[in-house]
Amino acid sequence: MAVKVVHVSDLSGKEADGHELGKLVVHAHPGFADLPVTLEAFAEEIEQLQGASRFVTIEWIAPGARGGERLTVSLDDFNQLTGGDGMDAVVQQAIIAKHETSVPQQQGGARRRGRAARVDGGGRSGGPKVNYASLEHAGEPHRGRITETEKALVRDHLDAVNQRLRRAGKREIDPTDPELRERYGLAG
Repeated sequence: MAVKVVHVSDLSGKEADGHELGKLVVHAHPGFADLPVTLEAFAEEIEQLQGASRFVTIEWIAPGARGGERLTVSLDDFNQLTGGDGMDAVVQQAIIAKHETSVPQQQGGARRRGRAARVDGGGRSGGPKVNYASLEHAGEPHRGRITETEKALVRDHLDAVNQRLRRAGKREIDPTDPELRERYGLAG
């Protein structure tokens, strides 16, 4: 008896020889937590994707909504909000206006009322905001929520994360520690 193996693209379902298919690894996706996963696909199915190397994180608060939706979009898509190159000027003008409301007025020295956001993107501590969902900072001790992206980075790169933490003199992530195992979703 012979066994015939048929390879198909996970994207289109089209049959292929095994050597025609490449691997598409999905490392992070907002709708799924149990990643990474690997899909098989033809090169021409992937060519249409445009790899964006620069992103903008925004929050959209709809009219009348209590909370917002946080989005990460490509810089090109963000710039298209004004139909082209004008977005840099719009953001720069908003930064200037925000700065004007956060510094003392020239006459009388009184501060304007109202909450002003920080120009440098820092948090309440006054320092720059740290992205713990990046390989550069994943696994560092912090008081915030551990995102699925940070958990995945720690799980997928535990040795590298621990080496970085050790060099910085910070606590390492011990996969035998029940608290850290649960916090980062590590296997027991």
